[in-house]
Amino acid sequence: MKKKIIIIAIVSLMYLPNHYAQSSGEKIFYDKCFACHTVGEGQRVGPDLANITTKRDEDWLIEFIRSSQSLINSGDSLAIAVYEQYNKILMPDQPINRNETLEVLKYIAANSPDPGDTIRRTPAQIFSAASVTDADIQRGKDLFEGRAKFQNRGAPCIVCHNVQVPGVFNGGLLAKDLTTAFTRLSPAGVDGIVRNPPFPAMITSYRDNPLNDQEIKDILAFLYYTDNKGIVQSASNSGEINLLIITIFGINIVFLIFLLNWRRVKKYSVNSFR
Repeated sequence: MKKKIIIIAIVSLMYLPNHYAQSSGEKIFYDKCFACHTVGEGQRVGPDLANITTKRDEDWLIEFIRSSQSLINSGDSLAIAVYEQYNKILMPDQPINRNETLEVLKYIAANSPDPGDTIRRTPAQIFSAASVTDADIQRGKDLFEGRAKFQNRGAPCIVCHNVQVPGVFNGGLLAKDLTTAFTRLSPAGVDGIVRNPPFPAMITSYRDNPLNDQEIKDILAFLYYTDNKGIVQSASNSGEINLLIITIFGINIVFLIFLLNWRRVKKYSVNSFR
């Protein structure tokens, strides 16, 4: 049992920060900036940072993010203007280095909406691992299993799909297992399929009964959860299989040693010394 727990813990550390989990820039943004700023969702305590990297010089942004107070005290006119515009609320100094600040700016740039294409959705608008909550996951689970109804009365996912994680009903086998859908398809891929179903059964079910944005967000949150749980469970099962193989191999070795010793005893029995 202890060995199983250790295997799960190790695999969790290996797999949870995977390719669709938040980048370092996203994590820093949600840890240190999100309380006061958004990217494309409007003003909070401070300004909306959408496309800020195209409006301000990079070195100025780095200096302002790391210590806006120092920049204001130095007499920088632009820093003072921002301070005045937002009710003279000082932005706290951020104890992050230049490379970390650049990662934040990369995240902001990648997730800023395109003014020339209002239909295009940014990666963060599609899915953000950092913003997933337990409530999102639970709503997604309820929708997936049919405990909660889709607003437009579409069929629950479990009719055709299954996910292999504890605490979820066994689903249908008419379509692919979705346990690790994020790994196979990426969040954007899953989102695209749900929004614009390419498969006949899905087209029939959802063409006139599309999911709304909140429902899609919740389904993505649930599949993000199952993907992580599925990877850990798969690795745990693999560890148990490896342990079984090693045990069988060990038993065979012991049996072989016993057999060789037995033959030696037969060969040199007490009768040969009479």
